[in-house]
Amino acid sequence: MDALVGKSVKLRPMRESDYEYFAALKNDMRTQAWNQRTPPCRTAQQMKEYYEAERKKPHTGDFSIETLDGTLVGTIGYGESPPRLAAHIGVLTGMEHWGKGYALEAHELLLRFLFEERGIQVVRLWTQSGNARGMAAAQKIGFKIQSRFREAGMVGGKPVDNVYMDMLREEFYAARGLKDSLSPS
Repeated sequence: MDALVGKSVKLRPMRESDYEYFAALKNDMRTQAWNQRTPPCRTAQQMKEYYEAERKKPHTGDFSIETLDGTLVGTIGYGESPPRLAAHIGVLTGMEHWGKGYALEAHELLLRFLFEERGIQVVRLWTQSGNARGMAAAQKIGFKIQSRFREAGMVGGKPVDNVYMDMLREEFYAARGLKDSLSPS
């Protein structure tokens, strides 16, 4: 796949020049506050090695999120488990791009790919209760809270819940007024 193109962003294969930005995102405690148990010390080389290892795994995909004018804003990816039935997704964008709709559109492009091209039945994600923006965005797209692991992590010295959300195939199509080509109706 070359790219998934939307109205303001496209999901494209990663380039060598992307890894420096991804390392900066991973090292930014404002975007990685949930991961405070590890010091922020990722290098571009480490990010490259991580994504190259991920690319070798079957039923996975990682993409760079880029605006249509060529600005790199983040990364989004998925892993299927079990293949062709369920997938989990994750996104990471720079704070300077928050509130512009880029992550929402990237999610929409990836969801359409997973449901239409991969035939996935359910897509899952997780976030933390302290990530109000992330939870609101996921619910806006159509994800529903599936479970909550209370006080499963610490952010800024305060306990937070891990919140798991999911979206079923039929919910995706119904919410968008689309017909599911795999539906028996």
